[in-house]
Amino acid sequence: MSVVISGATGGIGLSIVRKYASQGYDLILLGRDKDKLDKLCIKTQSNYNITVKYFICDMKNESTIHSSIKKISKLSEDVILLINIAGIFPYGLISESTEEQYDNCMNVNMKLPYLLSLGLFDKIKKGSGGKIINIGSSSAYSGFKNTVIYCASKHALLGFSRALNDEWKDYGVSVHCISPGTIDTEMASVLEQDKNTYIKTEEFAELVYDVSTYNGNMLVEEVRAVRRCIR
Repeated sequence: MSVVISGATGGIGLSIVRKYASQGYDLILLGRDKDKLDKLCIKTQSNYNITVKYFICDMKNESTIHSSIKKISKLSEDVILLINIAGIFPYGLISESTEEQYDNCMNVNMKLPYLLSLGLFDKIKKGSGGKIINIGSSSAYSGFKNTVIYCASKHALLGFSRALNDEWKDYGVSVHCISPGTIDTEMASVLEQDKNTYIKTEEFAELVYDVSTYNGNMLVEEVRAVRRCIR
């Protein structure tokens, strides 16, 4: 049984890769940087008794997405879970933003999960109780200055997750959106917040794993994980 993870080489991705590898799942990793993926693949296979494959997915070259989907679809492994982590965080006043920044953000944060979910649907639904987990943001429930484009993309991802879950539940595929507050990653370096309050990537990986393990009558459709702020 395999887990597909986009954005595998980022801060959140690395912790989620380690978590699922430690639980014995075979992994299919997606990302933009071939060197990073190659090193992560070798390291993960050497530390855990699992199979790890990787494919290049870069929204600046959309053909890589479609190519990766075709290659994954041809694999013999059963895909029981897709975790859409890849994301970018344009920061700054909307009046100083560019159309290119808008397009890039929407492409990575929203279109990529759409393409991967749709492209791997047949693969995921073959297994009983297949799941898709989209990593959203607390910004999906609010709006903050300097993050207008980002907030819009995460609002869209939350709505996408809710609607897709309703549409695909009859096929046995559940879709979840887990929306954290600020996580201690490089992406958060532009924010002027107390770093001591940031969610740790390892802690968040535990949450994602827990949500993915419910296979009974209870379904956790979405989770909003906020910071326990230090005052």
